Parts: sequence; C-alpha cells; structure tokens
Amino acid sequence: MSTDNCLVYGTPILLPMPVDSSSADISKGDFVSLATAGYIQQASAGELPVGIAQDSVTSPSADGDVTILVDVSCETVYRFDPDAGTVSQALVGTTMDVGGAQSVNIDASTDDCLLCVGVDVDNNKLLVSRVKSACYAGVV
Repeated sequence: MSTDNCLVYGTPILLPMPVDSSSADISKGDFVSLATAGYIQQASAGELPVGIAQDSVTSPSADGDVTILVDVSCETVYRFDPDAGTVSQALVGTTMDVGGAQSVNIDASTDDCLLCVGVDVDNNKLLVSRVKSACYAGVV
C-alpha cells in the first residue's frame, strides 16, 4: 500500500476474495469492485468498491487462480488523494464516488459510495469510509 492510501483508523474485516482474470494488477490499498461471476477486480472510476485490497497481485491467467485479502468493513477509514482538484473542509460529511483504483472523485456523487469523514488540506488528502448501502448491486 502506498503510504498515502493507508488505514487511518478502525478494525478491518478481512475476507479472502478470488481475483478475476480480466483485472488489472491489484496493489495493496486499491479499491476493488465485483467483476464477473463473483470475482473481484481493481476498481476503476465510477465503480462500486466492495473493499480495499490488503495484498498486491498480478492479474491471474484464469478466474480465481489467486485470492487476496480485502477489507470489507464500512467502519474503517482510509487516506486517499482526490482524482483531481483540491480538498476543502466543505467536503467533510458528504458522499462521493471512486475516482480510480487509488483516488476519490470529489466532484461526483452519482454512486455516493464513499463518505468523507475528514480532510488534510495541507497535504490534499481525504479520509473516507465506504457507504455500505451504496457499494453493492442487486442480483437483478
């Protein structure tokens, strides 16, 4: 995990999750999302994060060839960069979207899947937790 995307506080709930073969390489600290058939992938902008990767892995040649630990707790808080722009105190208490595998989109709230619980304006960082109700899709 980069030193920027570190766990700030909270107790992680770590679950092993199989990685989809179409995923980009996953780094510790990446948002991960559901791919096909119950496998995970490195999250892209606008995807719903099911957790934060706790391991790094290269993309497997077949679905499920590798499994990583993922923090699925919505009570943990992580430090992330904005994908663009400058953070401000006005962001605290608002919801926003994933900006990329290791960033937050401070200008979008289509999915409202991340809650900003604090900012570090000096270093342009956000403290975010996942919003449980916004991070999973229905079966149909």
